[in-house]
Amino acid sequence: MDGGHGERADGGIRQPGYEVLEVLGRGGFATVHRARQLSMDREVALRIDGRQLLSERDRKRFLREVTAAGRLSDHPHVVAVHDAGVREDGHPYLVLELCPGGSLADRLARTGPLPVAEARDIGVALADALAAAHAAGVLHRDIKPGNVMINRYGGVALTDFGLAALPRPGHDLSVTREALTPAYAPPEAFRLVEPSAAGDVYSLAATVHALLCGRPPHFPEDGGEPSLAEIIVRQTQPLPDLPGVPADLMAVLRRALAADPAERTIDAAGFRDALAAADLGSAPVAPAPAPAPVAPSPVGFGPAPVMAPGPPGASGDGAGAVTEPEAGPRSPRAGARRRGPLLAAVAASVVLAVGAGAGLVLLMNGDRPDDGGTADPLASGPPADGRPAGDVPPADDPGADPGGAGEDGSAPGVEWGVPTTAEDCPAADIEGADAACVVEPECWGGMVVITGNVSITAADCRAEHVWETFAIAPLPADGLTHHQAELAAHPTVREVCSAEVLAASLNERGREREADSWEPDVLPPTEAQYAAGSRVLRCVAASIGPDGSRLTRHHFGPAESD
Repeated sequence: MDGGHGERADGGIRQPGYEVLEVLGRGGFATVHRARQLSMDREVALRIDGRQLLSERDRKRFLREVTAAGRLSDHPHVVAVHDAGVREDGHPYLVLELCPGGSLADRLARTGPLPVAEARDIGVALADALAAAHAAGVLHRDIKPGNVMINRYGGVALTDFGLAALPRPGHDLSVTREALTPAYAPPEAFRLVEPSAAGDVYSLAATVHALLCGRPPHFPEDGGEPSLAEIIVRQTQPLPDLPGVPADLMAVLRRALAADPAERTIDAAGFRDALAAADLGSAPVAPAPAPAPVAPSPVGFGPAPVMAPGPPGASGDGAGAVTEPEAGPRSPRAGARRRGPLLAAVAASVVLAVGAGAGLVLLMNGDRPDDGGTADPLASGPPADGRPAGDVPPADDPGADPGGAGEDGSAPGVEWGVPTTAEDCPAADIEGADAACVVEPECWGGMVVITGNVSITAADCRAEHVWETFAIAPLPADGLTHHQAELAAHPTVREVCSAEVLAASLNERGREREADSWEPDVLPPTEAQYAAGSRVLRCVAASIGPDGSRLTRHHFGPAESD
């Protein structure tokens, strides 16, 4: 990990056996500190993850991933893992080899594209490390220049093996992509296909592409950053040639970057050997005309489905926690200004059936088309026990008193978008939160997280579903955001959406399930709702059975209403 100068440690971080010296980098999911390992008297990188692992299941998964990745530490092109564990507060940590050269993303930002031979040789070295990982049954899932470090000997080494698999509590890996970096992710990742070795090969080839020209595949030459919608569409188009890159090497990259995994070089060892055998003396390809501008709305999207894009962020932070598209040194943040309802519409419709030469077929989380993808499930609440969702209500009134109860103890409901009540509602007892409970049960399908952005679909409570609403509250006055990770970290939100409030809110049926199987999470307003003035969040709960079974019927609110 990066050993350059960073900000002084000011968070009072203490880790037994280590002297924490300074902060090297902060990302969306982790903070990396320079520290001294007292027993060995050596400097290391201490990576503390921002996520909390509250269940034994998630702790075991983390340790299983790290243990597997730790077996790769003796490979010369893998950053060594010295120690790992879960802190008392539930945050996992890693102790890693300190890499004073920073990351390849840092180098690209400083010096621009690398010479062809050096970029090829780096690709060979990383592909060898990846082949060793795959042979050991370990996937990386988030290869990009920011996750390739330069060690004290000038060599390159992959870091953050397995950490993209680390979910937030209650999130199945099959429906979660916490650390997905769109610019380097394989096309199938946006369809929520299970991570695979072929996906890792694609991301590594995309990294080599960036080393050669300073930008990820399909990014425009002018340094602009395409929206997520444009990236998804561009991935279905032919890969343009790179001027000055030998034709033989370009052919190797093109095979590894095939949009269809069936046409891709799927074996890391095969990619390594093909790179090594590429004839760098072959004629460079001639400059090719830029592809026609992407029409970002090929299927006529309607209003944005449930999606809350995260805040703009820089590339590589040394923590492997970069979640914005990571581009080369000429990439301004212009792309952030282009994000809007279109980005939300495409990114939220994560299950994208991309056919060869075909357009995009949108399905919400693999469920029904949902009226052509135009409905916003959070705008009026999901169907509860079969009742249809109503029309989209007016935007929430940020100045209204969300906790105000009527004579019967029910909140007016206008500012919430759904009827609410403070009567017999544990969340309403949280001081200063102004929280309430929904009058009718709310149920949801799988929650998808891509680069900190959340999408979720409404579900019929009588049918199989994953999440249920157990509380609803206004955004804190000092935490006005639609970005889920930031919102979930706010002290008031953590208290309202806590496991304690969840447990107190269960009805009789809910209490029949194993108590430790229930896990809470936070559902923020969509970007479109937030822009329109919505300041309401939901606390939701999931309970996945040991056999992977999901919920049916509802577990919060009066059980007699079945």
